[in-house]
Amino acid sequence: MTKFLTILAVLALAGCTGLLGSTKHQPVITELKAISQVSVNVSYKADGVYQVRVDNDQPDKIILEWDSSAYLNTGGETVRLIQMDNAEAFPDDVRMAQTQSFIAPGERFKTFFVGESWMDYARRGVTPRPKTREGKAMLFLAFDIKGKRMYWKGEIAFVSPG
Repeated sequence: MTKFLTILAVLALAGCTGLLGSTKHQPVITELKAISQVSVNVSYKADGVYQVRVDNDQPDKIILEWDSSAYLNTGGETVRLIQMDNAEAFPDDVRMAQTQSFIAPGERFKTFFVGESWMDYARRGVTPRPKTREGKAMLFLAFDIKGKRMYWKGEIAFVSPG
């Protein structure tokens, strides 16, 4: 019985650390659709948390609309983005509507976000895995520019460490 429990413990540990084929994949973000005079840079921080930096070179303010932005995972499911003030500031209660981010002309804006469906994993420091290893995820950030909704689009490929 002790040997059986030891084997179970090793298998459980191996699954958590990636020894059974569930290795952590490093997201690589590539811009697919830019917005004129708006520089968007998305980077992966850790455990499902991303950082976005927006430089507004437009002559007018722009608005990042969090509730109209989304992550399309590798399984084809849409995931709501949750904006966070810093990488450790997970909201206790996800509001129905999020506050929009206003970015003045010439301003640089930085913030963090996480997908709503994997927020509990991220909060515990567990890295979410892609639904499929071959697929790529998509990221859509919605901006209101002069009353018109425009989308920045990025592709997220998951590269195995190694």
